[in-house]
Amino acid sequence: MSKHVSRKERWKQEDRRTYRSELGTVAYDHDGWYSLLDYRTRVAPATPGGLPSWQAHHRRLGPFKRPRNAMVALEQEATFLRNRHGKEVLFADQVWADT
Repeated sequence: MSKHVSRKERWKQEDRRTYRSELGTVAYDHDGWYSLLDYRTRVAPATPGGLPSWQAHHRRLGPFKRPRNAMVALEQEATFLRNRHGKEVLFADQVWADT
């Protein structure tokens, strides 16, 4: 069983309008809070016997009324992607060796 980690420990505030975690960023824009999720998925090799590659994706979720709502949405999206792709997905600046 894993130990609970509070949101305050998972998210670090950079300035008044930006929060960061190991998964992504939550930032305030003129109309609300947005979750910014950058991730990569492994793509099968184009040729038989070739090496697989990583395809970059960018998601922007929102707007949300509060930063907490944007944080929860980003964490839910990351969980969904992990459940769907397993070890075939990397978030933010993760490197292949971390998986």
